[in-house]
Amino acid sequence: MPAPSSRPGFLNVSQLQPAPIEPVKGCVFCEEVGGRLLQHHEDFRVVAIDDIELPGCARVIWNHHVAELSELNETQRLLLIQALHETDLRIRTLHKPHKINIASFGNKVPHLHFHFIARWKTDPWWPESTWAERPEIQWQGVPATGLAEATTQLSDSESARLAVSDWTQLRDRAIPLRRSVFVEEQSVPEDEEFDSFDSISRHVVIAANGIALGTGRLAPDGRLGRIAVSEKQRNKGIGRLLVRALLNEAQRLEFPAVHLHAQVQALGFYEQLGFSAESEEFMECDIPHRRMSLGF
Repeated sequence: MPAPSSRPGFLNVSQLQPAPIEPVKGCVFCEEVGGRLLQHHEDFRVVAIDDIELPGCARVIWNHHVAELSELNETQRLLLIQALHETDLRIRTLHKPHKINIASFGNKVPHLHFHFIARWKTDPWWPESTWAERPEIQWQGVPATGLAEATTQLSDSESARLAVSDWTQLRDRAIPLRRSVFVEEQSVPEDEEFDSFDSISRHVVIAANGIALGTGRLAPDGRLGRIAVSEKQRNKGIGRLLVRALLNEAQRLEFPAVHLHAQVQALGFYEQLGFSAESEEFMECDIPHRRMSLGF
């Protein structure tokens, strides 16, 4: 049987000429770097795409203006494949995603390049592509049995509602409460309170009249955190509803277990919800904590 490259209609790629070096006027990847430069080679470059909603994204761009992988000779192809492999390893090591999507489109910019998109089960689009529409936020009424005492203090115009969604859709409600509880009340530095995990975590908010009574998040590594309840609504069941909503979301996303860093005064609260302490005390933001976990 003849080799595929010798069949009619197939190119003998070993005979292809090297890619041209001359830049093409009007090509964005000939005229611009295309991102924050991470690695530069004579034939290719690796750039980071600093998108707050999609950390861990990068491009591998062939420096010479060609449109298709098939235009490279064998040596060039092997070099490019090695660059793709090393970029994949770099993203996995630094960001520990659940999946990496790799794509080469080139429809609008016909200059050979590959996109690397780090994905997490908790990102806003999972398991769909990142260009899919975000799921609409779904608010649900809070069971009266779970929030009986708190609802007596709410306005009659709106009962408490709960939603689990992404940061973009819940941040306007969550930020004021987290700033009040953690930054102002507990003196956590604001740049530590609001971090890069927010954009790729699942968040829960319980709100009434557009104002958050409680919030929390499920991070990509299965850690529950940023659990906060407004001062006037504490000890009324909101915290339990927040944690249970996050546990339900973790199970939906098929996490085998979850963990959290519990402030020592809250150990009993989490033990009642099934968590077990598994570490000695440690300091986090100058507050004593213990790691706790719960398996499904």
